[in-house]
Amino acid sequence: MIELLATSSQGVTPKKVQQALGLKKGTAFRILRTLEAHRLAARNEEGAFVLGTRVLWWETCYRRKRDLSRVVRPYLEKLRDLTAETSTFSIMMGNQTVVIDQAISQHATSTRFDIGFSAPLHAGATGRVMLAHLDPERRRNVLSQRLERFTERTITDKRRLEQELNKCLTQGFAFSEGERLFGTSSIAAPLLGRDKEVLGVISVTGPSARLTHKRCKSIASTLLKETRLLTQQLNKA
Repeated sequence: MIELLATSSQGVTPKKVQQALGLKKGTAFRILRTLEAHRLAARNEEGAFVLGTRVLWWETCYRRKRDLSRVVRPYLEKLRDLTAETSTFSIMMGNQTVVIDQAISQHATSTRFDIGFSAPLHAGATGRVMLAHLDPERRRNVLSQRLERFTERTITDKRRLEQELNKCLTQGFAFSEGERLFGTSSIAAPLLGRDKEVLGVISVTGPSARLTHKRCKSIASTLLKETRLLTQQLNKA
């Protein structure tokens, strides 16, 4: 329906939506009203439905993230080259982490993600970094919900998860082993804005057999150095 709104130069009526999408008239109108309530649709002078201002906000966010990725990319490639493992850049959307760029390891057995791959905040190093830096009220809200178990290593005990979040804040990074994807380990650190908000998270990810806890400890200093340099660059912009 949003595509229909976007491609119509004069706006659409519930009847036109009904005919184009094969919906009942009442259903078409309810969906249009819902889109209107969320500012994804609006009405023009003739009363027809057109795209709402929220879509422009989405475009602004997309452009901002695309520009951010352009700055981040050289650091991803450098981390990939220094560690020989895949490095990723993720942002938070809702209560999910979303991968928006990666530099893939040259190893035959490397970890790689589809761009747009998402995961909940409680499972894995990247999500834990984001969750740790949320304001207390939002963190409590996330932890009050049911925490899905993905593998036998997924942390679903809320007290233990709180301990891991505090540990992340203290040491500046998070480590996970097989919490979200079996046999995959990751170490992640945040990119912080001027007000200490999380702009995104950089992670180094690979097979657990190669990316052991001991090796992640040795990678931590490199990851923290690069994220610190990148954070400084972003905050100068």
